[in-house]
Amino acid sequence: MNSDLLISTRKEPFVAQTQLDDSEIKSLYKLAAIASLLAMATNLLDVILGFGETDIIVNGSMSAIEWYSFFQLNWFKGLYTLGILNIVYMVCMIPVYFALLIAHRRKHLIISAIAMVVFLLALAIYVSNSAAIPMLVLSGKYAAATTDAQRALFAAAGESVLARGEDFTPGSVPGLIFSGIAAITISFVMLGGGIFGKANSWVGIVGFTFLSLFTILATFVPSLYFVAFYVFGMIGGLLALTWFVLVALRFLKLGRTNT
Repeated sequence: MNSDLLISTRKEPFVAQTQLDDSEIKSLYKLAAIASLLAMATNLLDVILGFGETDIIVNGSMSAIEWYSFFQLNWFKGLYTLGILNIVYMVCMIPVYFALLIAHRRKHLIISAIAMVVFLLALAIYVSNSAAIPMLVLSGKYAAATTDAQRALFAAAGESVLARGEDFTPGSVPGLIFSGIAAITISFVMLGGGIFGKANSWVGIVGFTFLSLFTILATFVPSLYFVAFYVFGMIGGLLALTWFVLVALRFLKLGRTNT
């Protein structure tokens, strides 16, 4: 009798811990659903801002001083042109990838983990090379400079930042390409995982492939920017938006069911 009581009391903490883990996983799924919708909103804003753009800036064609003037006229457009929305999108995707890893942990743990690592690598590369925030800060310092020596110093600093990589230049493209590879990989995981629908998976595979093609063409063949944007960028962007919504809806459902 005492032995049974001892076994029972030893099991209770384990059961409680298991229930707590399930609760945490459900909360993660709900967080991932919200994050996926935020990622969708960020990409939708990017599409809207770029849709009517007729005066494109050829990457590498503007000097630091010209960028400073650009930021002074419209600081948000400066940040947008240098890819700030890509950073916001990638940050939103962190809980999404983690939740996808947890969702596929029983059948596809390794490949899901690889996709997440590749994505985190993409985030680190892109953020470290991004010129958006540094150029905004330097533009303010350049405008406040009172001597030619100070202005020359800030101009040189800006050229250094730009040389590291404006958006859609060889300096920033590795982060975008790795991000695309991670998204395509996790979409293939979803295809064989039996948790997300096949339509959801194929939308991601095709959509993120198109966006990767757009990135490559916009970076290395800027003369084809408009063709790449309206063919690969628009189609890939719309498919990606659909992917985010479907992922969010599925995570909301998973957050209400047993894991």
